[in-house]
Amino acid sequence: MTQYSSLAGLYDCLTDNVPYEEYAAQIERLFRRYRQKPSIVLELACGTGSLTRLLAQRGYEMIAADISPDMLTVAREKCGDLPVPPVFICQDMCELDLYGTVQAAVCCLDSVNYLTDRRQLRRAFSRVSLFLEQGGLFLFDVKTPALFRAMDGLCSVDEGEGWFSAWRYGWDGRSRLCVHQVDLFFEQHGGYQRRTEEHVQRAYPREVLEQVLAETGFSLRGVFQGLSLHPAQEETGRLFFAAQKQSPTGTINGKK
Repeated sequence: MTQYSSLAGLYDCLTDNVPYEEYAAQIERLFRRYRQKPSIVLELACGTGSLTRLLAQRGYEMIAADISPDMLTVAREKCGDLPVPPVFICQDMCELDLYGTVQAAVCCLDSVNYLTDRRQLRRAFSRVSLFLEQGGLFLFDVKTPALFRAMDGLCSVDEGEGWFSAWRYGWDGRSRLCVHQVDLFFEQHGGYQRRTEEHVQRAYPREVLEQVLAETGFSLRGVFQGLSLHPAQEETGRLFFAAQKQSPTGTINGKK
């Protein structure tokens, strides 16, 4: 089945432990660190719009994109009461197409790992670069190979009123692909209906991400350990990248 179609209605229940407030705080810390005051912010792979809503409440004009129409339906409902509702668009990261430019772009919760080959990665970063103003920040986090390796073989279950879910994780060290299968069971007519989704992600070494950023017009400003401002010393857990768009001459705001 299409990724995040069956999951859309349950996604917020299944991810109620995600620290969205900490993600919003990390994004604003990095804006301050690099002296950025963006008014228009693009969020890629926005999902059900939890982070989108928090950033909009903090005063940013949001454009939010996701490949799943079902997730976007939930996101629109969640953000419909905001004074300035975000603009939601159904687009693949690799085919991003905006009407104008933005001053910052964010992509969180390891969505970059869903770009499963280097061509996709380069294409997505190129599209962000195309619509990002010179000097604008591109912020994203990734799961590292070490974190995916630690998840190999893990199983988890969750349940709520009228539903049950089971997750199974697998890791292939040679291809650096992580495949996790989600089985959802919905109570229906005295029994349960089963729906299954398969999710595939790739773990990229840090140097590959840095190379692709450089190839697509970005200057790397920092790589941080998780949701902190501590420079990443090793590839463990999550890494949070901050990159800034260069001018065609290789400068940022006219400076080397």
